[in-house]
Amino acid sequence: MAKEKKENKTKKEVLVVYKALSTIVFILSVAYLAYSIISTESILTNINDIMMPLFIFFISLIVFISSLKVTHKSIMYILLPIMLLIFMLFTFMINNKVIKLPEDEKMISYTNKPYNDLSSWAEKNNIELIVEYEHSDEVEKGNIIRLDVLEGSLVKDIKTITATISDGPDYDKTIIVPSMLGWNVDDALDYIKKNFLNNVTINFEKSDSEKDIIYKQSKNGEIRRNSELILTASLGTEIPDTVEMINLKDKTLFEALTWLKRNDISYELKYEFNDKDINIVIGQNIESGKEVNTKEDIVVLNVSKGKSIKLVDFTKMNVTEITDWVLKNNLKVIFEEIYSENIETGKVIKQDIEPNTEVASGTLVTITISRGQIKMQKFSNLYEFKEWANKYNVKYSESYEYSDSVSKGNVISYSYSEGDTIDPDDVIYIRVSLGKAISIPSFIGKSKSEAQTTCNNLGIRCSFTTGSYSNTYSENVVYAQSRNSGTKVASGSSITLTLSKGTPKSFTFTYGENDMSFGNAQGTINKLKSRVGNDYPGVTFNYKTVAHNSYSAGMILPTGDNCIKNGTSIKQGSTYTICVVG
Repeated sequence: MAKEKKENKTKKEVLVVYKALSTIVFILSVAYLAYSIISTESILTNINDIMMPLFIFFISLIVFISSLKVTHKSIMYILLPIMLLIFMLFTFMINNKVIKLPEDEKMISYTNKPYNDLSSWAEKNNIELIVEYEHSDEVEKGNIIRLDVLEGSLVKDIKTITATISDGPDYDKTIIVPSMLGWNVDDALDYIKKNFLNNVTINFEKSDSEKDIIYKQSKNGEIRRNSELILTASLGTEIPDTVEMINLKDKTLFEALTWLKRNDISYELKYEFNDKDINIVIGQNIESGKEVNTKEDIVVLNVSKGKSIKLVDFTKMNVTEITDWVLKNNLKVIFEEIYSENIETGKVIKQDIEPNTEVASGTLVTITISRGQIKMQKFSNLYEFKEWANKYNVKYSESYEYSDSVSKGNVISYSYSEGDTIDPDDVIYIRVSLGKAISIPSFIGKSKSEAQTTCNNLGIRCSFTTGSYSNTYSENVVYAQSRNSGTKVASGSSITLTLSKGTPKSFTFTYGENDMSFGNAQGTINKLKSRVGNDYPGVTFNYKTVAHNSYSAGMILPTGDNCIKNGTSIKQGSTYTICVVG
């Protein structure tokens, strides 16, 4: 009896604990769900953030209801709410980043970060980098503009990344430059800097204009950023003899020279290698704060020509190593590919600047990479060969010859056979067929129609021209040809045949008073020109104005050397002179 009472008491205690734990878990689940809903900005767009709290709420609700109905004891009654409580606590801590579970590494953003940061990370993760350059006004030169891999991508899935690196502003870009006449120099400097104009000179001259006001401008409107732009500003009417020197170190050469010229100070420039960027002032002979005599002193500026970089032997490196080295040393690189008979594909053949040469930052280095051996292929026609040769920069030379067996335009032979390895410095010689040789016959004495038939039968092109009169050949009979008989030509070649006008006719030259315009030599000439062409076809006349004491102007001279007389016999194809008194 005592044992039974003890068991009933234990059972009641377990049920009380179970109900208490279930109630606590349920209350906490309600609080967790409410917290998740309140802390979520938008339930619709962030539904995933409340799914787990909602799930825990429903489970705890079921456990709470069952605790009210259960009448027998079980150890599970105690474990279930405890496990649910632990799970809820664990989920809460994860969602609120109190604890962080291990996860696969994801791609982070490298936008506007130095390329070296990405290079080091890629090397550690065994990822190949491909580098492309692009101009940018917003991203600093040498920093990354974008990657072709999205932020958040799993690193384990990435094999290659194409990185677009900023090459700085595009100085070839065209912009609209306003008229700066009347501007203060400081305003102009601000505009120049913001719009990346990099070929501007500001001169200062003594003038009646207000000091530091621009009164001349070489050009405005649409110009390229790197186009020369010259501004002239006023020094004013009175120039002080002394000026307090300022610190020009770390200023750009443009800024430093503008300040010196603005104060009418003479200067000299000395360039030297330095870790500073190119055209940055690294030293001055007159310290800041000292007085400069504008009439006597000369300010000497030491100007950086960039970091001294000693080139390495790139032939011992691969493309990735070369790219990393060049970018880390602030240089530029171009890869050119050619075929090589002896160097395997992907290996460096040469570099345009020798190893151990000292160069400044920003220098462009051209690296020639081997494409490996190139072998002669089989081609169906000359066009196909030329396409292939031009694509792979293979040099070739064509010669043409007649062939009875190979049709015109087809290849008779190549200097390389199919499968031969081609020396990249060699030339492939090609013999091209002109087709069968055609021997030009004699067309002399043939009529136009006979000559045309002969040309058609031979496969050559005939063109005809009308020549002169002939006592030997009738009208429209060939008496001359542009290619001699026996000449060898290819099918489709051209020949010009000259046709006779036929046997010349004779006429008697006459003139009368109606042909003359008395007192006007030119009038007589005009009358004759309008008549003799019709009356004497095929005869050429020249007109000559002469002076005469006995005949009036406009009369035709009946006698005289080389002058045609009335009643003279004239012939087609001949030339005669008519003399008119002037």
